[in-house]
Amino acid sequence: MNKFNLILIIVSAVLFTQVASAQSYLVTESAPVFPGDTTYVYVPIQNTGFGSFLNDVSVRLEPKDNASANAATILDDTYSLGNIQDWGDQRTAKFKIHVNSDAVEGDYFFNVYITYRGQQISSNTPAPIVTTELKDQILTIKGKPVVVLLNSTLGIVAPMSINKETLKFKNTGTGTVQNVVAEIDLTGTGGSSKSSFSILGAGTQFSLGNLKAGDEADITFDLAVDITATPGVYNLPVKITGLNNYSSDNYVGLVVAGTTNFEISYQESLGSFSLNVANVGISPASAVAVTLPRQKNFTSTGSSSSVLGNLNPGDYTSAIFQIAKIPGAGSSLEVDIQYTDTRGQRHTITKYLPVELSSTGAKASAGSTSTNYAVWIVVVVLLVIYWQRSKISTYFQKQKGRPRI
Repeated sequence: MNKFNLILIIVSAVLFTQVASAQSYLVTESAPVFPGDTTYVYVPIQNTGFGSFLNDVSVRLEPKDNASANAATILDDTYSLGNIQDWGDQRTAKFKIHVNSDAVEGDYFFNVYITYRGQQISSNTPAPIVTTELKDQILTIKGKPVVVLLNSTLGIVAPMSINKETLKFKNTGTGTVQNVVAEIDLTGTGGSSKSSFSILGAGTQFSLGNLKAGDEADITFDLAVDITATPGVYNLPVKITGLNNYSSDNYVGLVVAGTTNFEISYQESLGSFSLNVANVGISPASAVAVTLPRQKNFTSTGSSSSVLGNLNPGDYTSAIFQIAKIPGAGSSLEVDIQYTDTRGQRHTITKYLPVELSSTGAKASAGSTSTNYAVWIVVVVLLVIYWQRSKISTYFQKQKGRPRI
């Protein structure tokens, strides 16, 4: 090979590397491309050289990195274009791809390799095979956002209570949604009826900002429950909206526990004091117990506490105590009622009951005990007389038959 031919081959090879071009963004059959789509990608190849040098053109599409390989599967990675001989001619390579269903929204990069056979310079020199690389060709995938209510601190609330609550949201989809707003419908039914709930110091709309795929955001607020709230389960609708007409509906559940209250009364009999307790609320009360605490008006003898068990709405039962009024003190008896509500929480309600004891009752256990002893003595004497009646009768007959002195 002489020097002229060698120079000609080198120059030709340089020209060959300049004759293929393509856009930086890959053209797709449909736009935008979403996860789960199967579509075609088009790569235009143009002869920009000064000769008929593009023979047997073959184009190959490859992912640049693992992220791109995981985002899309190339079903047909090689495409043959034949010869592109005239300056300015253009052919288009077509590749079938499948966008994986879990692909996250964004730009992914692919490399295009163009291989062609150049023009044979001489019979002694084979036609050169040249490969040109087009780097960082971009495939844009548009994701599908799905914003859901991830969790909530809402659970059981009581009427006439204020509860600090937190709702956490997450974009579990594959796309980004901008200017996300969460709106809570406090009616619980999606209607316009009077609500038993209020959010203090804020409205019912909360901004979540922009949420990319996998992003989380939360809101915190003070939820006030009206004293007239009806016990039961409520599902409060939560609507999520964003730009580009994004919208989704969620629900957050909470339970309103019923209120419980008690009424007390008393009965006095044979020195015993019977304290009556009735559940006048609208919810069951578990493990109800009554206690007479140490107080200034009355004293108690024996046990000062009594366990009543469970009381459903409308139920009542009694506890027996021995009490005495402190001389010169008032007539208000202090009573503590302990119970467990439907949430499993223990409560104590203090009641004051006006009590007027009879003279027997006022002597408390001492007077009652003396009365009981007297009754027992009378009973014993009567039994002895009954058992010994024959002997007693004989004794009185003998006494009657004796001569008087």
